[in-house]
Amino acid sequence: MRLSDFDVMTFDMIGTLIDFEKGVLDFLRPRILPSQPNVSDDTLLESYANAQSQIRKDDPSLLFSGRMARTWSALAKEYGVEEKPEDARLVIQSARDWPDYPDAAEALAELKKYFRFLVVVTNGDRASARAMAARLGSPFSEIITEEDMGFAKPDPRAFEWFIAHLGKQGVKRERILHVAQSQYHDIGAAKAAGLASCWIYRRHGKTGYGGTQVPSAHTVPDFLALSIGDLAKRYVAELRA
Repeated sequence: MRLSDFDVMTFDMIGTLIDFEKGVLDFLRPRILPSQPNVSDDTLLESYANAQSQIRKDDPSLLFSGRMARTWSALAKEYGVEEKPEDARLVIQSARDWPDYPDAAEALAELKKYFRFLVVVTNGDRASARAMAARLGSPFSEIITEEDMGFAKPDPRAFEWFIAHLGKQGVKRERILHVAQSQYHDIGAAKAAGLASCWIYRRHGKTGYGGTQVPSAHTVPDFLALSIGDLAKRYVAELRA
């Protein structure tokens, strides 16, 4: 299997193209560390992941912005921090402003030269996803959100929804490469859906799963890259070989 076997790339956004862990920590540190200075970044990220997971179980219909507001409420309670009236608005805005990875915009612009479609498939909501895509230079032919699908990854119905949606545009399943950093949300589910995948190993050199839920099992991807920039370089090198 070669990267050039595909003409459509579908991308997870949050964690793959957008550095949500930095964004989460930038919001949490000044609110939690003054009263609990010994709490580590890894602990904060694990708390964030656990809160997100529980909120998803409690209210599966709650969309991204609502989950962010409720996540902060849960974390404020966990760490004994006063929750201020404006915090819900601030945490939602902070999420929409999460930084992109430094390699992402340039790499996406390069990949856009060669692929029929670059498509985002995200558990974010429309407003947040559009804001994030704009910071990446808006290289996508389409942004597919949980709002559109009615399901969230890793639900198999989310994958079947966007595969069928792309199929209506003449895209065959075997021509799609799904690109993502989350083993839990994407890589295992992509394999189960019959998609080839590229795992972007954003946490290389670090332990644990950070702010992402822990998968029940590790899925071996078809391709492995350390960043989107790394993936783009490998693709171009393959074309020139």
